[in-house]
Amino acid sequence: MFTKTLISSAFVAAVSAHQNFHQFWVNDVTPGYQVGIRMPPSNSPVTDVTSNDIACNVDGSTVPSGVETVDASEGDTIKVQWDSSSHPGPITHMLFGPVDDASQATGIGAGWFKIDELDYDNGTWANAIMEAANMTHEFALPTGLASGEYLLRSEMLALHGAQTVGGAQFYIGCAQLKITGSGGSCGPSISLPGAYDANDADIYIPNIYNGYDPSNYTAPGGPIATCGGSGNGSTIATATPTATSSAVIRSSTAVVSASLNDTLVSSTAVAVAISSSSVSPANTTEPITSAIVPSIPTSAASSTFITAIVPSFNTTSIPAASGTAPRPSGTGSAGATVRKYYQCGGLAWTGSTTCESGLTCTAQNDYYSQCL
Repeated sequence: MFTKTLISSAFVAAVSAHQNFHQFWVNDVTPGYQVGIRMPPSNSPVTDVTSNDIACNVDGSTVPSGVETVDASEGDTIKVQWDSSSHPGPITHMLFGPVDDASQATGIGAGWFKIDELDYDNGTWANAIMEAANMTHEFALPTGLASGEYLLRSEMLALHGAQTVGGAQFYIGCAQLKITGSGGSCGPSISLPGAYDANDADIYIPNIYNGYDPSNYTAPGGPIATCGGSGNGSTIATATPTATSSAVIRSSTAVVSASLNDTLVSSTAVAVAISSSSVSPANTTEPITSAIVPSIPTSAASSTFITAIVPSFNTTSIPAASGTAPRPSGTGSAGATVRKYYQCGGLAWTGSTTCESGLTCTAQNDYYSQCL
C-alpha cells in the first residue's frame, strides 16, 4: 500500500517526466522545429480515453491556426522526435484522412488507421530504444494511399502507472501532411474517442510490476492497416550488422532480420557525444545520409549532451560514451551517477541509486524511483 509520501512523490515525478512531440523529418528533411505540428498547451498527458482530447491532445476540438501542412508521398520515410522519456511504453502512429483541408480537421471521430507501432523488442521498451537514438523513431508511410491531406498522430503511451485504471498516460501530437499517393483505401479504421477503453488489457495492467511479461504486448488502436491492397508501412531498420548469431527484431509494422551478438557494438555501433555548447543547427534542407544528430535549436536540448547511436535495436548492448550519453531506464550501472528524470531505485532495481549533485532519488511507487 502506498503511503502519503509515496503518492506525493509519484505526483511530482509524473509531472517532471512529461513530454511532447516537437519535430519530424520527411526523407531526412525537416520543415523545422515545431513546424507542421499542432503543439498542445502543455506537456501534460491525456488520461481520460473517452475524452475528445485522445484524438489530438488537449483542446483538440479547437483547431489551431497557422500550422503548416507539409508535403509527403506514400512510401516516404518519416522520422519523429520526442522529449526524453524514462517511462516504459510503446509508440504508435496513425493517419486520419484524406480530408479536404488538414488545417481544419479536428480528427475527432471515425477515420483513423494505424500505420506504425513499436512496442517491446529484444527486452527493451520503445521509449528506451528511442532514448538510444536521440529520442527519434523512423517508419514508412504506407503505399496505396489516396492523395490528399491527412493528420499524422504520434502517440507515446507511458505505462508506469498502468497498475491502476486510468493510470496510463497518453502523450499525443498531431502533424499535418499533404500526401501524394497512388490511390486506394486503408483499413481497418477506428474512432477516437471510441477505440480505447480504460480497462483494456493493453492500457490497464494491474501486475505490470509483479510478473508481467511484456514480450507479447501490443499497443491499443487495433492492427496495422492495409492500404490499397499493397500491405502496410514498415519500420526502418537503422542497422545492417553482421555477426555470428541471428535474432529477429519484432515490431507490429514489420519483422526485420538482423544478426546481433554481445560483441556487435564494438564493431558496428558508434556512440557520438556532442556538447551542445559547441553545436550549431545543421542545414536541415540537406538529406541526412549517416548518423547525424537531428537539428534542434540548442536552447531546446534536454541536456548538455546530444547522442547519436548507430546501430542496434538492443539498447542494453550499447555502451554510452564515458560520462556523456544518457542511459535508458533500467540499464544504469551500479557505480554511475543518475541524471535528472532517470530511474534510480525500486524493487528489483540493480542499477545506480546515486543521483547527480543537487538531485534526490524520489520514490514514485514501490517499483520505480527517479532522480528529481
